[in-house]
Amino acid sequence: MKMNKWISTIIFSMSGLLATTAMAAPHDPHSKHYVHQSQAEIHHSNHAKVQKLEPSRDWRIGQTMPRQYQLARYQVDYRSHKHLSQPKRGQQWYQVNGKYVLASQHDHKILKML
Repeated sequence: MKMNKWISTIIFSMSGLLATTAMAAPHDPHSKHYVHQSQAEIHHSNHAKVQKLEPSRDWRIGQTMPRQYQLARYQVDYRSHKHLSQPKRGQQWYQVNGKYVLASQHDHKILKML
């Protein structure tokens, strides 16, 4: 009787161990419903690259220029571009995707677009 109880305890504990390992098995990588995280990020980043900003179409005079374009790398010197007028004090020309934007340096409001 003791031997029978001991064997049933061992069998019961082994079946519990096997059940937990089966539940913790990794997902099937060939499943159509499972998308790996890096694949999802690659797809999302490609979509973001396709969208190109057009200041003359997307921005309006009086709007605040987006923060990512207020950096020094977008600033241009009016003297190196013949068609740009001299900005008044506190104004700066910016070049974004081939378009020129005159903005206030204080509040970054768009004053003129070419």
